[in-house]
Amino acid sequence: MSLLQRLSDMAVFARVVECRSFTQAGLALDMSKGAVSKAISRLEQHLKVRLLQRSTRQLSLTAEGLAFFAYCQQVVQQADQAEHHLSELRDEPSGLIRLSAPITFGTMVLAPLFAELHRQYPLLQIELNLDDNLVDLIADQFDLAVRFGKLADSSLIARSLPGLPIVLVASPGYLQQHGRPEHPHELVQHSCLTFGSLAERSWRFVHQGTPIDVLVDGPLRCNSNRAMLHAALADLGLLFVSRYQVEQELASGALVELLPDFMPKPSPFHLVYPHRQHMKAGLKVVIQFLSHQLSTVGRAC
Repeated sequence: MSLLQRLSDMAVFARVVECRSFTQAGLALDMSKGAVSKAISRLEQHLKVRLLQRSTRQLSLTAEGLAFFAYCQQVVQQADQAEHHLSELRDEPSGLIRLSAPITFGTMVLAPLFAELHRQYPLLQIELNLDDNLVDLIADQFDLAVRFGKLADSSLIARSLPGLPIVLVASPGYLQQHGRPEHPHELVQHSCLTFGSLAERSWRFVHQGTPIDVLVDGPLRCNSNRAMLHAALADLGLLFVSRYQVEQELASGALVELLPDFMPKPSPFHLVYPHRQHMKAGLKVVIQFLSHQLSTVGRAC
């Protein structure tokens, strides 16, 4: 039996199993019931095993048929994916792209970009999932995610983007009451707004290439920088955040930048996606669009 014939018969077998019926499989494939039966018989003769148990009332898979069905299903799915991929390359980018991002970054940086993305690619749909916990792109079926910091080793493909500058800020009212720190070591005498864990209360600064780690504390610990921003504006303490989160407040004078000569390197961030093979046309243009737009975030700050 030729390879072409075997592939055709494997596709017929997969549809028979999915439909649980020779008749329904024939209707789905635009074949007669007899032609479907012959295709299954050819496969069984070629493989020298029985794939299906037939009775007047039902079909059931043999153990060999069950194992073989998994491979036949993959062949059909890969053929469909190849055809779909070529269709997307030919046509305008369309369809649903599922994107995961941290809450604050997604709200402040990503969400404002989608109007322009829609204007350029009106047939695309974006599903934006905001979550500060890392999602499993493959298990949760996401096409793309924004990740910060050093990436753990994985099979994901990463496109690194220019880092996000970090700033230390306080309100003029706070500085008037408590004075302005001139060195990171002085922060132990100040109220600092932090996340809850001990590791996240250790703020790292750099001076002439030497790291300076300071364990800080204060009246408020919270897992949201946006929430702590309100506390900083209310003169409650110092805030150590990515600059994009407080750019408007710095421009208006509601917050003041501190210790600029001691800031660490910008925080790296990345676009990550499961694979390069058979990438949807819509995903390609979204990656290109976001790479261009997000590469300006750090420079704009």
